[in-house]
Order: sequence, then C-alpha cells, then structure tokens
Amino acid sequence: MVKARRATIVGAGVSGLTTAAALAEAGWSVAIVARETHEDTVSSVAAAGWSGTESEPADKARRWALASRERFERIAEDPSAGVRPLHQRELHRADPGPSWWERTPYVRRLEADEVPEGYAAGFAVDGFIIEPPRYLRWLRHRLSDQGIEITIGAVERLDEVGGDLVVNCSGLGARELAADDSMHPIRGQVVAVRNPGIIDGVRDESDPDRITYVYPRAEEIVLGGTRQAGVDDLTEDPATTERVLADTARLDPRLADTEVIEVRVGLRPGRPEVRVEAATTDDGRPLVHNYGHGGAGFILSWGCALDVVGLAGSPQAPSPC
Repeated sequence: MVKARRATIVGAGVSGLTTAAALAEAGWSVAIVARETHEDTVSSVAAAGWSGTESEPADKARRWALASRERFERIAEDPSAGVRPLHQRELHRADPGPSWWERTPYVRRLEADEVPEGYAAGFAVDGFIIEPPRYLRWLRHRLSDQGIEITIGAVERLDEVGGDLVVNCSGLGARELAADDSMHPIRGQVVAVRNPGIIDGVRDESDPDRITYVYPRAEEIVLGGTRQAGVDDLTEDPATTERVLADTARLDPRLADTEVIEVRVGLRPGRPEVRVEAATTDDGRPLVHNYGHGGAGFILSWGCALDVVGLAGSPQAPSPC
C-alpha cells in the first residue's frame, strides 16, 4: 500500500498557487503556508499579460513561457477563469534584432507599413490577458475543491515548515528565507481606467525603466507602467500616474479622456535569474526553490511549476498497512 507524500508550499502568490496545483495534479498531498493571501500579494495587482520574456536563464525562461502559454490556452476555455486570448503589438524605437519568439507560431515581425511612425520595429503577438483577481480566485477555488487550504502565518525558517517536501515560493521573502541577497524589489505602478471599447493590447518596450502598455480586460484597461529596481515604496506617485496616462494616450488616442478607476502599486520579486532549483532544508528534507520571477510571474508560472514537479520526484511513499 502507498500513500501520497506531503508537500508544503511557502507563499500564496501566482507561483505558490500554481505550484500547488501542479503538485496536486502529480499526486502529491499539498498544503500552503503564507504570510498573506493571494489578494495581498503583488500577483493581485500585476498587469499579467502573456508575451515573450527576456528573463534569465534565457533557455529555461523560453521553455517555461511556452509551457505556460500552452496551459493558459486550455484554461481560457473556462470563461470563469479570467483568462482570454489577447492580440497585441509590441513596438520598439530601436530595432532589437532577431528575437527567439519570432521562431514560435505565436509571434510575427510587423511589416514596415505596419510599424507606427516613430518606431523602428514591432511584433504582433497572439498571447493572453490574465485578470489576476479572477484568475487567482479561480485557481484558489480549484485547490479548495481538492482539500488544499492556506494557513496564514509568518515563516521564519524553511526548516520549521512541515512536510516531506518544502517548496519555497516566497517571492521577496526569499531574501531572508533563502539568505539570497540578490533578491530586490522592482516597483510597479499601473493605472486602471474605463474601457472605451479597446480590445487589442499594445506595448512599448523602448525604455526598460519606462515601459508603456495598454492591456484591456473585461471591465477595465490596465495602463502601465514602471520598472523601478530597488524601490520599495508602495505609495502612489501622482506624477507617475500622469506620465502613464500621457504615454498610453500617445500609444492609443482613444485613452485621452478615459476615466481613472484606480491606481495600483506592487513590488515585483527581482533577481538576476529566476531560481528553480533543488536543495535541502537544514534538517535534511528535500527543498525546491521557485522564486525571483520579476515581472514575469504569470508568464513563467506553469512552466516553473512543472519543473518543480520534476525536481520533486515521485509523490508516492510506502506505507505500512
């Protein structure tokens, strides 16, 4: 007779919830412990569009992104999940040269007459928009239906967490929990506005510190944004809000007079490379790290989670009967 071994996930953002779902699918008994629920994590305020990514390590990030897209394509079949296809353009004022994602069936380089004035190159992307409040709630309900609950409480050390396997999805908390000094906040500020009828997305990646994007959702449009490394201030900056509104109105003039609904600020978990890696706790149990996704948490979520499953090994252990 065998029984499922128990995995404990530390963290309840998109990485933690997705990893819990993937481990449960693989047959693990799963529990989650986190200092806050998903509503209070940076995942809940993310713009969350699936597109290509330049995350490192590049070869793994590309594989993770494509695996996540495959899963989002399936999830989008459920209207309640908050995931739907999104056609978007990504524009560049300087030609970035050949891109890995041009070689996928989901991306094509724009022809010269399709590139707006002032830009040197662009891509058409068949991706997805994920609405974090709806999607994370949907994911959370799926876990609850399988008996997976979240215990809210501070975790001081990974070896104090129960389970046969510990998975560290603690985001910025990994700076302390994993003694990882490379972790740093990347401040993001977005503006949610009324949708005047826009159905496609557009993104200007010309300035890495001043990204500009228009991501339409069912009942709002999310406008961005900022990528402020090392900044941990969660207070709205009115000057940034005005800048975002002006920049996005230049991208799409239909946004010039739209009504602002809310300004949202979050801290992305920055790291030079995403860490998905096997280790052991101080008391000798298997440990898998899954953190440091920066602004690509949703883009990489399922790919990373599936790699965690592979690193975790078999979920079955002998049990006396």
